[in-house]
Amino acid sequence: MGFKKFDWYSWSIVVGLGSFLIMVLVGLSFMGLGLLGLYSVEFGQLFVVDSVSFYLSILSLFLAVSLMGVSGGLSPLSRMMLGGSVVSSVLCYSCINGLWFWVFYEMSILPLLLLLIAESPYSERFIASWYLLGYVVVSSLPMLLCILYLGGISGSYSFQLWLPEFSLGGGFLIYIILSVMFITKIPLPPFHVWLPIVHAEASSPVSMCLSGYIMKLGLLGVCRFSYNLLSDYIFSDYYVLISLCFATLFFFSAARELDGKRWLAFLSLSHIVIVSLCFNVCSYDNVLLSFLYCLGHGLSAGVTFMLLWMIYDVSGTRNWVVLKGSLSGSLLLRCLAVACVSSAASVPPTINFFSEVMILSDGGFVSMLFAYMMSLYLFIGGLIPLFLVGCLLSRHYSISFGCGHISSYIMSISFLVGWCFLLFLVF
Repeated sequence: MGFKKFDWYSWSIVVGLGSFLIMVLVGLSFMGLGLLGLYSVEFGQLFVVDSVSFYLSILSLFLAVSLMGVSGGLSPLSRMMLGGSVVSSVLCYSCINGLWFWVFYEMSILPLLLLLIAESPYSERFIASWYLLGYVVVSSLPMLLCILYLGGISGSYSFQLWLPEFSLGGGFLIYIILSVMFITKIPLPPFHVWLPIVHAEASSPVSMCLSGYIMKLGLLGVCRFSYNLLSDYIFSDYYVLISLCFATLFFFSAARELDGKRWLAFLSLSHIVIVSLCFNVCSYDNVLLSFLYCLGHGLSAGVTFMLLWMIYDVSGTRNWVVLKGSLSGSLLLRCLAVACVSSAASVPPTINFFSEVMILSDGGFVSMLFAYMMSLYLFIGGLIPLFLVGCLLSRHYSISFGCGHISSYIMSISFLVGWCFLLFLVF
């Protein structure tokens, strides 16, 4: 079936799915308001449900639902590994025990490493697996040693009871080292090298999970273990300014990429820097903006990777110039492509846009230099994806492919796109 045939009934699909999204949105809004009204609900000595775990759990569950919609194209191994990774990530969000946090953290990443080696269709996957192993997995042992040391001197592995002491013997340096271990897994500069390489060689479901929620686990670890040290030591003024300079360079690197997955990987690296700025400048009441931003960032990255996955299955290429011919045959696919790229660019009314505006306003009160750098970041960050949107909407030519299974992709993409642009109504 060619893409052109979807124009005859595409809007009926959109209307039906939109009605379903509205019903789910209303139900989730009541559930979300009920949960967020409570700061935390503890379950024994291992788990706690608070606003941070609520936001991130929504992210993992939405990505899991979208992957379930296209599960027919996944192998049994992929379904099992992805399911285990999602479940481990949800448990990690709510865990308050340092040792179990480390276990769930690693169990979220290791299945994706296995899929990178076993399921990736690209020839350089072994080199990418070494990068992922070196930057992500090798740092796990030092992380475990730091957790064991801090738990030993505190008398408990519940990190809610840990108080950082500003002395070498009290574990101050251990908190800094532990934070660096988490930063390598986000990754923030200068540990950003592995992410574009891994994205380029990983399969599309693995890329969705890496940019969707694995990057957020590192931010969660920094926030859970070293919250009192964030603005003064870990995300200091100088580090945040250097990171914003790196972010603008990532945007220019994305502008010269024709490979869709590498383009989106550089874009994800640029946008995740905003969270470090939020940790530096925002007050205690607004620090949850960082995880609300993570929710929007994960959804936008996940839906764009799924769009690239669908088009790659049809066209057999990741080059934007050739992909344009695959999109030109259907109005629905062009609309979905523009919506996905716009969500990655934080175009209003996405929740990313409102979060960035509020973070910018807080940064302006702290330093005008932060405000200038953030304004430059927002200008370039919106301009680069809009160039791509202009390319996708101009000079149409149609390439029709025989592929009748993309309706499941369209439903999953529409589900994530709808939440990208409607989520601001809930929060």
